[in-house]
Amino acid sequence: MNFIKSKNTFFKVISIFFISFSAFAHIGSAGVVHEGKAGNYSVQVYVEPPDVIPGTAKVSVMVDGNDIKSVKMSPIYYWTGDEGSPRSDEGVMIEEGKYEGKIWLMENGAASVKVVIEGARGKGEVLIPIAAISTAQRQLPSSLSWILAGLALLLVGIMTTIIGASTGDSLLKVGESENNSTKKRRIVGSTIGASFCGLLLFGGNMWWNAETADYQRNIYRPYTATSSINFRDGQRILNFKIDSISVKGRSMSFIIPDHGKLMHMFLVKVGSMEVFAHLHPSRKDTLTFEAPLPDMPAGKYLIFADVLRYHSLQNTITDTVEIPQTPKVNIIPTLTGDSDDTFVITNGLGVEYKLQENSGMTICGTAGVKTKLQDGSSIVWEEKPNQKLIAGKVYDLEFSVLAPDGKPAELQTYLGMMGHVAVIKDDASVYIHLHPNGTYSSTAVQVLQKRIDETSNKRPNMNNGKQFRDSVDNILAKLQTMTEAERDKLLMGNMKHENDGHHSGQVTFPYAFPKPGHYRVWLQIKREGKILTGVFDANVI
Repeated sequence: MNFIKSKNTFFKVISIFFISFSAFAHIGSAGVVHEGKAGNYSVQVYVEPPDVIPGTAKVSVMVDGNDIKSVKMSPIYYWTGDEGSPRSDEGVMIEEGKYEGKIWLMENGAASVKVVIEGARGKGEVLIPIAAISTAQRQLPSSLSWILAGLALLLVGIMTTIIGASTGDSLLKVGESENNSTKKRRIVGSTIGASFCGLLLFGGNMWWNAETADYQRNIYRPYTATSSINFRDGQRILNFKIDSISVKGRSMSFIIPDHGKLMHMFLVKVGSMEVFAHLHPSRKDTLTFEAPLPDMPAGKYLIFADVLRYHSLQNTITDTVEIPQTPKVNIIPTLTGDSDDTFVITNGLGVEYKLQENSGMTICGTAGVKTKLQDGSSIVWEEKPNQKLIAGKVYDLEFSVLAPDGKPAELQTYLGMMGHVAVIKDDASVYIHLHPNGTYSSTAVQVLQKRIDETSNKRPNMNNGKQFRDSVDNILAKLQTMTEAERDKLLMGNMKHENDGHHSGQVTFPYAFPKPGHYRVWLQIKREGKILTGVFDANVI
């Protein structure tokens, strides 16, 4: 597909910071998609959380078969567990196999939606992590403000009149005329009534302001970071320091590994999007991470860094960095990046690929067209050519990988998954990291399920950040001592269904593009010990 290249990339860079204030993670993609098994049922669940708490989340459930008796859904908070959650609401069938419902989210914090399906095949459950957090503030329409102000004045006038009459005219005997004493009592009563109403309005205003201030204190504010490039023995080192002012009580000591890594960082070249890197920086101290850079071209890059807090909330930290050229020095680099780090160079947005220009370049593919990968195998995005996708509709992004001989390729797990996808809109207003099970972290599911299985509401000890951080570092060190098979088995946990069909060389990612525009999709898979990256462009209407 041909994209119109922006003339001013400055606004693209600025937009990422503006958008990041409207989402806790996965910038611009508030909806959460799950696809997998609930007992003996194949399900696809799409949750649209509210951006204001209290608020209602819309839940859509697609389930196979016509033997379904009921589909129920309920919110479960990390801090209260299953026993402290409200009763479930039953979904309404709007068409065969599709159910919809709304659930109230009353408290800010890490949460999940539990969907329970009952039918002829028994009972099945699935848990989908969500963030019940306020990311926006609603403004009262000016017209409604004037209406409410008018009603308030009317009520004050009525109450003042009633109190004045009760202390004046109502005390007159039948047939008795009003006198000066009656008038004075009415004036005094009306004054007292007006003063009482004024006190009520003053108290109500103070309460409203206090509630507003409390809401603003609890509204989600994303982490920010400052990135820089240092040189060590002629090697470029990315230094990523989370700004302490943005932490505000959310200690970064309490982040946990996701897919065996403490941080997943994606770098994309600004404007052209022709360079993509997936790195896994190491933690140097509570707020500082660093990663040796691969041999990627110099230029300005967008940074999206994903971390997972201990109670299952995901966070994406954004920044930009100017990467200089690698200096020409006769020094052997002393630092090596993570073994799962990778990067790829492709043709830029709106730039036609010409083989003779750079034979080592990865071609950016399009839907329905077989595209070469780095090892001679090929990949097809199983979508109609030139198909325009519809914003807000859940799609299965299905990819087929073929070995060099044309047969379906056998895929290996990569970071405990059969594949990873990064989706970024050309103006950087949308970013998301996808997995075959959906748009959320599988580790978050394990955290929430463990919390639900507990019989008490005891909160974890958050008084010793160093102890927690050290224990996490020990886990990461232990993972490095495992064989790849042992590590993948541990990381996959109980998600064995994701392995289904990997011998056919197919991998699928459920996702709903949040808004119209041009997107670039990076698919990462593993085959014969090599991490391969396929690149695709998508047009969404």
